[in-house]
Amino acid sequence: MFRMVPVLIAALVMFSANSAVAQAQATAVGCNWHCYRVALPLGLAIREVIDDGSFVTLEDGSVWEIRLSQRPVASSWKPGDFVRLKTIWAPVNGFEILLAHGDSDRAEARLAGRGSPPDSRLD
Repeated sequence: MFRMVPVLIAALVMFSANSAVAQAQATAVGCNWHCYRVALPLGLAIREVIDDGSFVTLEDGSVWEIRLSQRPVASSWKPGDFVRLKTIWAPVNGFEILLAHGDSDRAEARLAGRGSPPDSRLD
């Protein structure tokens, strides 16, 4: 029984070393395309929901465009609701931030600007 202990220790060391090397290689790879990291706040309160959930203005004045398929979710949010901001690591069409309200309400968003949202009316 005790003869197996050195073998088990050697196996653990070998597998943990491989794991550490794999992680080190992943972080050492250069960034060649669309690489940046913005320090997001943990979350912010909603100031306003505009155009049936098309845009959400947060307390810092940032205006976020909500992805079309998730606008019904955002339209249910109210001023004063707290949303968490998270980076989406595989964004679609530039919607790189996830606004999360509670455990189940989530909407993909992209920064539309600051202040007031762009005019969405067609002339």
